[in-house]
Amino acid sequence: MKKIILLTILLTLFLFSCGESDVRVEVIIDKYTDNQKIYSKDNFIKSGFKVNKEYDVSELENAQAVLFGFWKNNTGKSVDYEIRIYPNHKSASEYGLPYVDEVIGDDAVLKKSSSSWSEGIQDRRTRRDKSYGGSSANTVRAKYLHYLVYNNTIILCSGLDLSYAIQNCTELVLSLEEQ
Repeated sequence: MKKIILLTILLTLFLFSCGESDVRVEVIIDKYTDNQKIYSKDNFIKSGFKVNKEYDVSELENAQAVLFGFWKNNTGKSVDYEIRIYPNHKSASEYGLPYVDEVIGDDAVLKKSSSSWSEGIQDRRTRRDKSYGGSSANTVRAKYLHYLVYNNTIILCSGLDLSYAIQNCTELVLSLEEQ
């Protein structure tokens, strides 16, 4: 019992001696969040998001806008995102999710002829692979591995793997909340 108490005291002292910059607090954003906020293109731009393209949404039911661009994460690395903006959370969930589920992850539909909404499909593809070599480096893969339905938006996030994509989604949402 004395060893456990001593170990706890030493661990506590160690944590306090590290300083704030060395202690990492991990924030987890729910995949589906509705706190009644409504975001627009301007909110993302104010958070540092750079719009490369704005897609035609005439064939994407209830969508107000779809933006493709990048945002620099906390390490200064540019990360690609696709942001779909709807009138409210309910519209994003009901009308947007079938289209998003189709283009996420290993089973993503990446052919224009097979896609339910083909606008911008070339920007949802990547040829990078973790191995960066051999014939698999030229395999077309989904760029986006995760998404968040965050209030009235659906944010598609890229990353080297699922954990990085989740982290990238989280960091972008936290930047929105800082406004």
